[in-house]
Amino acid sequence: MAYFSKHICPDRFSLTNEEAKKNDFYEVHIYVPGASNDEIAKIPKKSHGALRIKCEFIPIKNASRWGDVLAGKIKNTGAIEFSEGQLSSDYLRYSRIDVNYYFGHWNFREQDCSIPTLIYLFILRYFKLVYISIIKYSLVKYYRKLRSRRKFRAPLKSKYEIYEALMNNDNVLRKGAFTKSELSNALFGNHYVGEYSVYQKVSKSLDWILDACIEDGEMRKVGNQDDPLYEIKGKGIHYFTLTKEHLKNEEANKLIQQQQISIQKKMVWLTVFLVIGTFLSAIDKSEQIKTFMAGLISWLNSLIEIAVKIFT
Repeated sequence: MAYFSKHICPDRFSLTNEEAKKNDFYEVHIYVPGASNDEIAKIPKKSHGALRIKCEFIPIKNASRWGDVLAGKIKNTGAIEFSEGQLSSDYLRYSRIDVNYYFGHWNFREQDCSIPTLIYLFILRYFKLVYISIIKYSLVKYYRKLRSRRKFRAPLKSKYEIYEALMNNDNVLRKGAFTKSELSNALFGNHYVGEYSVYQKVSKSLDWILDACIEDGEMRKVGNQDDPLYEIKGKGIHYFTLTKEHLKNEEANKLIQQQQISIQKKMVWLTVFLVIGTFLSAIDKSEQIKTFMAGLISWLNSLIEIAVKIFT
């Protein structure tokens, strides 16, 4: 917090004009819970988010001028405006800390920062690793855009793809409902790519599949506005579970078949090698027989010559 406050953002700054190129500072918001550290320590960590917020604190320039006490602007819950105040570092342990790091036209936004996240934001500026992060982000963005473009041009194969996209979306799982625009973002990304005619075709295919889900009793449409809400019913969850299990079994069967084919190919090659080895062994044995017979014939010829000499 002391380092962040040394490079805190000014009260007014821009992210769009030429002056934004000089941006190299932090914006910090600290939300202090309305309970002591001892009381919070007894509460399970997963329940910390339900704690009541006592106040919001924003550090000012060189906020740690008094050691463990931070200077800044504070606004209690229910108040309208900020006022000057101080915050002891003891309150930071269970406080929610949101940090925005502005570098040029770039903005690295982190909410409810853990200690590793705060260290990451520190080294971004201190060691100038922000350049590596920008390159990484640009490459990831390009890859996602390329992947989204390919996927956008490919037609939807089944409504299972829709269910899969919805079940992997945190917002949908949290709210239990979604709009068509949210579904489109989950499937194809948050940016438009491709020709408008292609977009119209994909949009219409989404309408057909959503209507089919409603007719099958798997979803329910709420409202008649331009972008209505859709809620997944129990029958839809049942369909997704069964289809996912079916696809999983198919993949397992394909893997088994591939393993069997691989074993069969290995057996064929093993059989070929055995045949070749047997053939070579037979050839080697035939050579030994020929040598033995030649020796035997030579010995018989010698014996016949000796007999002829004796009797003549």
